[in-house]
Amino acid sequence: MKKVVTLVVLCTMGFSVMAQTMEPTEAMKKEFRTSIQKRDISQRHLESNIPLANKPAMSTKGDMPTALPEDRVWFPGEWEEVRAIVVTPYYSYIPTLDYGYGYFIADPLVSGWASIMKYTNTGWQDYGVGPYRPVMDTTSTFGDVSFYLMDAIQQGGAEAWVRVEVWADSNKVLRKLKRMNLRTENVKFICGPGNSFWYRDCGPICFYYGDQDSVAMLDFGYYPGRALDDSLPTIIHQQMNIPNYHTPIEWEGGNCVVDGVGMVMSSDALYGNNTDQYGQITWDGVDYNSIQYTYKNPLTKAQTRNALHDLLGQRATYILPAYRYDGGTGHVDLYADMWDENGFVFSVMPDKYSSWTDYKTGAKNIDSLCSYKSFFDREYYIMGDIPFPSANGGADYTSQVQYNQQYTRTYSNHTFVNNLIIQPCFSDVVNGQPSAAWDRENIEALKSAYPGYTIYPVNVSEFDGTGGAIHCITKQIPADNPVRILHKNLHDTLAIGDLEAIPVSAVITNRSGIAHAEAIYREKGSTVWDTIELQANENRFYGALPLSDADVTEYSYEYYISATSNNGKTITKPMTANQGGYYSFVYTKGGTVDSVQFDFDTTAVDKEDITFKFSTSWTSEDHAPAVSIAQADAEQAFGQFYPNPATSQANLQIDLADGANYSVAIVDLSGRTVHTSHLNAAGNILYTINTSYLASGSYLVVFQNNDTRIVRKLIVK
Repeated sequence: MKKVVTLVVLCTMGFSVMAQTMEPTEAMKKEFRTSIQKRDISQRHLESNIPLANKPAMSTKGDMPTALPEDRVWFPGEWEEVRAIVVTPYYSYIPTLDYGYGYFIADPLVSGWASIMKYTNTGWQDYGVGPYRPVMDTTSTFGDVSFYLMDAIQQGGAEAWVRVEVWADSNKVLRKLKRMNLRTENVKFICGPGNSFWYRDCGPICFYYGDQDSVAMLDFGYYPGRALDDSLPTIIHQQMNIPNYHTPIEWEGGNCVVDGVGMVMSSDALYGNNTDQYGQITWDGVDYNSIQYTYKNPLTKAQTRNALHDLLGQRATYILPAYRYDGGTGHVDLYADMWDENGFVFSVMPDKYSSWTDYKTGAKNIDSLCSYKSFFDREYYIMGDIPFPSANGGADYTSQVQYNQQYTRTYSNHTFVNNLIIQPCFSDVVNGQPSAAWDRENIEALKSAYPGYTIYPVNVSEFDGTGGAIHCITKQIPADNPVRILHKNLHDTLAIGDLEAIPVSAVITNRSGIAHAEAIYREKGSTVWDTIELQANENRFYGALPLSDADVTEYSYEYYISATSNNGKTITKPMTANQGGYYSFVYTKGGTVDSVQFDFDTTAVDKEDITFKFSTSWTSEDHAPAVSIAQADAEQAFGQFYPNPATSQANLQIDLADGANYSVAIVDLSGRTVHTSHLNAAGNILYTINTSYLASGSYLVVFQNNDTRIVRKLIVK
């Protein structure tokens, strides 16, 4: 039996008042999401009352430890196999204290302290700094989106890694999924505090390194003001045991497209985030008056681009003009993505919006991207266009300003989960299809650009005006033991050459080696598939698709590549081949063979051509959390005060197990500390405060040590 120890605390006098704070309505919360909690807050620190630290500038280059792996690395494309996707349920953050009559909400700054916002006739306004508590949203249609994502992730054969504020919320997530008749068998939890839900932007960019293709994470700086979200990679590092490496460069994952072979594409929105002196928020862990922005050295455009090149885009780094009417982010994931290393899929605005600034920017960007060379030394091509969504009811937008402020809708903002795409739509989903005719027709048209993919539509109309959707709130963790296939695909009409067979070739790797590879093909319309074994020259596998009849001048083929590793893993290219996703082409005899279209190469590829080494000047290893995250575990050991309100004394049950040492502070409503003490004990503790020494009112009792901060509210009559 555990020993119960009673600790009595005698307190000095303090002063506080009672009040009547009300929780905001759903309409008010939506306004909060589209203003304070929207995707883009890149300039909000310039309007903040939080001071910039008066500290010497830290060097952003040259004096950081050489910490990244010495082995060669590569960043996989998003269409490649994934182990897990990180999401979070939506949380409302509610002020702990009463602030008087009105509607209040909290916008977390650091663990335990938030900017308090009051609703006025002009919207949400700052109302100072105070403590808060997180409340998971399990009732609204906006909150439901995250649970549909968890279901879709599992349907795609991956694990849903769900971030919760406290471990007890994991049970709430599972109960909610069961009530919705959604999957629960492949859900794992990580725990720590957060600001918002834009996990694409604040989450890590994962990479493989070394001969075993081990997974690690590269952690870019996130918007100043969202320090808790900025710690997400550290939480994953500590709780899922994935190495994490920091870089001081500020960059969001939604502004990143990689082709898996050393090319990175971004927009020039990344420059503005690195030209100022504001780093992330920090504090001393106790006093909210110590909350401040860290100072950082501003970078020039050239320095920022060079850093991106050294870290991700050593084969090619492309920085394109940002959209200006996309909710403020300038992120490329609102209009472009890839489903293999050969080309792009674009969301193209219809000609009726040709006067819009972003219509013209998009057209130029598409032309630019299609003039760049892929790994195979041929130009990227358009692998498909997808529709541009309408306003409510299928209506046109009245202006680019209206689109920017009220909608920012796009079908491009989806997430790959192996052979499934979690796809945004903008009407209620009924029997797996959008209910609005215009929305349903657009999704059907989209399928042709992503051959073979299972489409899992989710209504994200509640995200209108926030600047993002599904891609923005999900983050991939790559699969272990990847089988990597790089293939110069045959596509469209090949009206050149006079060949007896069509050459196919692929570079295929796995940590155990490749046992065998083959090309599976058929004439279009046939139900019979034929197979040719591909010959191996180290990592190069090659062969030729035979042309069945010398007298036929035109052939229409469908085909895919399949490879099996020595450790027994089989992958196809495209990944959706078993669901009808094939490469297809038409070959017409005649003329001169153009080697740009065909792949006659049978030579092995140097490892240095498909992997590279980091420039370690921009990085440091993750050893400790950027903000305190351990309170998620300790939170479960602390009960609540009783009786509460209290008259003569208040009790708190605490299970300190093998022991702990906390400082204790009692803070009144004005933020003044009225009493301090220490708690150093083990076992099951009954902690008692003699409240007869306290004035009537509301107090916070703060338990603090190096790793943990626990706050409990106490009301004295």
